[in-house]
Amino acid sequence: MKLRIPVVLIVSAAALAGCTARLTVSDSQLERFPLAAKLPGKPARSGQRYWARPFEAIRSHGAYVSVVRREGQYELWRGSLIFGATNSHGRLGKPYHKAAPEEKVAAVSRGPNMQALGKLDPRFDASLVDDVFSPDNPDELAWDRGFTRTSMQWFPELGYVFYCCVTRGYSPGANPLYPAFFTSPTGAPGTWTYRGKMKGEPLAEAAKRVIWSDGGSLHRLSGGRWRAYLNGFGQVGTAVESDALDGEWAFVRDAKGAIRELLPDFPKGPHRGGCWIHVLQVGAAEWHLWLTDTWPAQSIWHYSSDDGLAWKPYGQQPELTRRAVGGRAIKCLRTYFDSERNEIVGMLSVRGRIDDGPEGWVLHLSHMDTGLQP
Repeated sequence: MKLRIPVVLIVSAAALAGCTARLTVSDSQLERFPLAAKLPGKPARSGQRYWARPFEAIRSHGAYVSVVRREGQYELWRGSLIFGATNSHGRLGKPYHKAAPEEKVAAVSRGPNMQALGKLDPRFDASLVDDVFSPDNPDELAWDRGFTRTSMQWFPELGYVFYCCVTRGYSPGANPLYPAFFTSPTGAPGTWTYRGKMKGEPLAEAAKRVIWSDGGSLHRLSGGRWRAYLNGFGQVGTAVESDALDGEWAFVRDAKGAIRELLPDFPKGPHRGGCWIHVLQVGAAEWHLWLTDTWPAQSIWHYSSDDGLAWKPYGQQPELTRRAVGGRAIKCLRTYFDSERNEIVGMLSVRGRIDDGPEGWVLHLSHMDTGLQP
């Protein structure tokens, strides 16, 4: 594996919160993804804490990724663009605006481990979406409909569930980005069903204003009830529950009946409200939550809970900043639980290149011990 590393730069103490730092990031990337001089919380000087080793690149692109382990194989799922026979390798960006629904795909790479994944294999595309309409003609499906903020999970009684956000075009604040589901009993091409937008209270809220949801994660509770985590409804993070995937979803509420804010202590501001929330359940009484602070991303925060509703910071936060990867741009962190090693595996999206390919979000892996607190 050959990863291209830009020339090392030395930046001043004034540029990096009073601490001279050694960076491996290009001037052009810094211009596109500015590096903040000061961050809320207690960021580590190294940019990383609690993970067992530095995050190391693998030969896979992606940001909103998920790992399913089945039949002795690792399955890395993500959304991508396929233009004819050309794969964008997870790089969406500006081409997403011009892509047809058939070019916006959910795809998987399979292999015996995360360092030996096969080629990207498309399984379905956004042409299945049948409830995103043209703003000029409410009876006509939007020609640019698609999905993003993807999360794939497998449930023995149902099969694969793809939890994502559907949209038309890609204009934050102008077009809605709304939670929705796809399912398949086997994951094979031709077996996928679009289950539609999340019904119930979230849909009622979306009728009042443009909802721009940055996605979340889906879980099956011990009694069979569904719980989904999401944002974009006025909270840093919130949860909804339903008795059925296609049923009426209701927000988890506080004692006063308001939509419950799960992360009231997360530092909010005019340009900082949390995005790309991701929740991992390790056991009945162990839950973990990660979210990115803002865009362009500067840090990633980690919380833990014994019930998935009452959260507290996992030790000192933030857990990761761009210093951990030489100042290069980061996007979000996704995780999976390795039951054989009893550890949490983290997948951090970092701006970079694989071989001489184009710049994109390259996945970097590390791991940490389980447990509610470090």
